[in-house]
Formats: sequence, C-alpha cells, structure tokens
Amino acid sequence: MRIRHIEVRNFRGIKCLNWAPSPHVNCLIGAGDSGKTSILDAIELALIPRAQTIFDDSHFFNLDYDNSIRISVTLGELPEAFKALALYGSYLRGWDPMAKSIAEEPDEANGLESVLSINLEVDKTLEPRWRVFRDRVLDDGTPDRTIRFEDRPLFAPTRLGAYADRHLTWGRNSILTRLTRKDRVGSDVLAEAARAARRHFVASGEPLFKDVIDQIPRQARQVGVTIGGNVAAKLDVGGVALSSGGVSLHEDELPLRLLGEGSSRLLVAALQANLADSAPIALIDEVEHGLEPHRISRLLRYLKSHRDGGRPQLFLTTHSPVVLQELAIDDLAIARRYSSTGRVTVFSAETGLAKPSSQAQLRTMPAAYLARSVLVCEGKTEVGLVRGLDRHWSKNGADPLAALGVAPADGGGKDNAPLVAKHFAHLQFKVALFLDSDKDPDDTTVLPFLESQGVKIIRWEKGKATEDVLFNDLGDNALRAMLRLLADEPDLGAIPDNINTLAQANIAGSWIDIQARCTEAPIRAHLTSGAKKFEWIKRRLSLSEEIGFRILGPAATNLRGTNAECLAQLRAWIDSE
Repeated sequence: MRIRHIEVRNFRGIKCLNWAPSPHVNCLIGAGDSGKTSILDAIELALIPRAQTIFDDSHFFNLDYDNSIRISVTLGELPEAFKALALYGSYLRGWDPMAKSIAEEPDEANGLESVLSINLEVDKTLEPRWRVFRDRVLDDGTPDRTIRFEDRPLFAPTRLGAYADRHLTWGRNSILTRLTRKDRVGSDVLAEAARAARRHFVASGEPLFKDVIDQIPRQARQVGVTIGGNVAAKLDVGGVALSSGGVSLHEDELPLRLLGEGSSRLLVAALQANLADSAPIALIDEVEHGLEPHRISRLLRYLKSHRDGGRPQLFLTTHSPVVLQELAIDDLAIARRYSSTGRVTVFSAETGLAKPSSQAQLRTMPAAYLARSVLVCEGKTEVGLVRGLDRHWSKNGADPLAALGVAPADGGGKDNAPLVAKHFAHLQFKVALFLDSDKDPDDTTVLPFLESQGVKIIRWEKGKATEDVLFNDLGDNALRAMLRLLADEPDLGAIPDNINTLAQANIAGSWIDIQARCTEAPIRAHLTSGAKKFEWIKRRLSLSEEIGFRILGPAATNLRGTNAECLAQLRAWIDSE
C-alpha cells in the first residue's frame, strides 16, 4: 500500500494541509515550526488506532477545541481482497494520479485507482473516532466502518524516531513482533518463565530482605495497621508476568537494545526493509540522529536502493546537509507554514529548474535548502566576500547570517546565478541575487522577471565588477592594507610576475614599487586588470573571505560611487523579515 493523499485540519500548528506525497521517498524539509514532525504524527495517529491515545487541548490548532481535529489518510495499491463488498468495497473512492485529486467513485478502467480514506476525528470531548471515510456513506446512512483488527498491521506505519531500541524487543508494534509469526513467542512459554522466576526467588532471594521484613509488622502496628506475622518478600505476579515485550535480541548476554543510538537505528532500518508486505509505510524523524556522516550515507543508500523493489514508502524529516546530498531532488518535499493563517503547503523541490541543474544545486549547496533565506552570489568571490562581511558585521554587533537563517550560495556565473535564484524563488524561499554589473546576463528578461517574483537584485555600481570595486573604489589606506594581505599569502607568489607581465612603460614593474604607488589611478587600473586576468581573488574562497572581513567590511562606508549603497542594501535585505 501507498499513501496517495493526506488531509489535516486543526491539528497542532496546522490549520489546514492537503498533500499528495511521492510513492517512494518524501524527505520533509523546511523552517522550524513548519509542521514537519506534526505531519508524521498525523499519519501515525490516523493509521494506528489506539484506544489509549490521549488528546488534550494543546492538540487543537490555537487551542480552539470548538473546531475538531480531522486527519484523513488516503491509501492506494490496495490488496485485491480489500475491494470486495464484504470488506471495504462499499467505501472505496477513486484517485486521479494526474490531477492529484480524490473522486467519490473508483473507475480503474478510466485511470481512477481504488483507494480507501482512513479518517481520525477528535472533537471537544477529546475522544478519538476512527472510521473508513467516504462522503456517500455519510449521505446514505451506511453505518461507520473501521479497519478490522486483523487488517491493522497492513495499514500501520513503522515509526523510527530518536529511540530505536524498542524495536529490538518483541513489544507491541515493534518490527521484531511484525516479523515473527504469532505462535513463535507463545504465551505458555512466557508464563512458565515467570513461574520459574518466582520459584527461584523463594529459594534464594528472600534472605536478602529479612532485616527489613522483620520491622514491617511492628511499624504497621504503630500506625494502627494490622499485618499478620507471615510477611515475606516474593515476586509480584503482576510485576513479573512476562509478555512478548520482555523478550529482546541479545548478543551473548548483552541485549542489543543497549547498542548505541546510531547502531540501533541502522539495525532497525535494515529489519524494516523486510516489512514491505506487512508494514508498507515507514516514518523516520530526524533521520540523521545519532549517525556520523558516513553512516548517514550508508543508511540512505540502503533505503533508496530498495525503494522500487516493494520496499516501504518513506517519510523522513531532516536538518542535515549530509542527508540532502545523498538524496535526489525529487525526494525532497518543501514544507511551508503561513503563520497568519496556519495553512501548511508541501511541494516537490524539483520545481523551477530542469532536473540535472536542480540536482547539481542540491549537491553543491545543500545548506541553502535548510535556510529561511538564500543569498545567491554570482560566484565564489562574492560568496567569500559575503562570508567575510558577515564576520565583520557580527564583530560589530549585528546578527550573523546563520542566526537569521540566511545562506549564501554560489550561483556559478552571471548567466547561471539568475537561474539558481529563480529555482529558490519557485520553492518559496526569500531570495536575493548579488551580481557584478560589468556584464548583464545574456537573457535580458530574467532580471525583470525575478524582481516581479519578489527577488531582491543587488548589483555594484553600473559597469563595475567585484575586482573594479576592490582595486578602484577602495580608499587609499584600505587598498594598501589589501595589497599587504595579498603579499602575505604564501601561495600567491606569482602576483609580482603577473604585474610585471602587464607592466606598461610608464609603470614601475617592481612589486614593491606597485604597492608604494598603488593609489595612482594607472596603478589601480593595472591591478584591476591583473586581478581579472589572473584571478587572484578567485583562487581561494578563504582569501576573498579575509578581504571581506579585514578590508571591505571596515571600508564599506567609504567606497567610491554607489557601492557603499549596494552593501547597505545587502545588509538591509539580510535584516528584513
């Protein structure tokens, strides 16, 4: 079975959600409080009816218990037996895979798959009510129907959260219990084990408690409680009655539930891969929890390698760039919550770019997909400068980019960077594009289009590249400081040779002379052309970061032309909501 559609109303921070997930991997990402974990909880609550489930007012959106919680999970790829009228045939609905919509009547001949909608409703009485849902059933008075007890294991998802050790015992709903035939752990064997434990305790354990037991009758009489003299310490029948949950996997004498968190999760995930028939849906919260990067990669590759071979439909959440790098772009589901209304939307991250390009973005800048805002920079030089500026601003009391949820991203050049900005804008990120202005993108329509989509365009003064700003528009003292920084770089020893190669008759060729005369206009122009031709700044991201921190940041307000205003716009966008 596969989940075709999820509908949530008035549950926790979700006022309303309608989502048609992928039949394979759904890795939910989004800002904090966007409802990712609540979506996993909603699926689990709807598909695992439990009479002992406790609801309270905090489960209702905005504590508004007058509006009932409604969770509906629609399932496809049903076993043929379920379609019989004697089981659930009267409750079948239709699923249109093209329109991603539900029809009240199935019509498999015309492409409408037969599906079942499982509904959970909780009203102000806080009593949960599960049923197989269909509008027609409500209209014609057909009695409510729930999933039969013997069918529930086929619907119930497996939840792998931060603590996986419970799945390494034969407890309720554990993976080991589902993998075991009902008669494999017989109740008679467990009952006899409890009796043997009590007999052994009577024979050898009672003397350990004799001193305490002798005081009990006397102390009881002091408070008017009558206890006979035949007091003994024995195993309580209820306290030691063994259930299947008392049986766990061991390695020699060591229970495997005592494995480290990462090892437990890996082992449970491997066991879960054998549950395609009996547990077709898996929920994994914070998939990276307790795992080193190489083990994250191993786990995800294992799960994904089995996903098309009858393996579970996966619902994951993550805050790890390592996880994103191991996934395909169409595995990502972006969750967005609109705080003013509580509406939550979930959509594929494949939106906006052709798949090879969007996949490349995911591989090279996974952290951007986990941020609130993305600052797309023309290239590595600008990314480094922004990082350095961030250090300078933070040193002087401004909020760092990370604290504001802003991630700089390398756009890969003047023509590709607008496409990257377009991609993130399609995914409903707050986006800015930081470009040189010496050359416009070849697509003359792209920048106006981005502005119409709310993307902030930030560019240096007209006709200026970053090298022009650094070598032509810095103040004299700042330029001297930057040349000293370049001179101290051990792997940039070719700079003097570069300068000499470009030397003109009226310019001294010595690097020392160049530094001494750097404030002269011809020398500035000479340094600029050398930087552009030999890519001094682009050789190392760390170098441009140091220039941003030590040179450009302190000198920002004294830049020539409109470049100071450009950096002011950049900071204003970072600080804006």
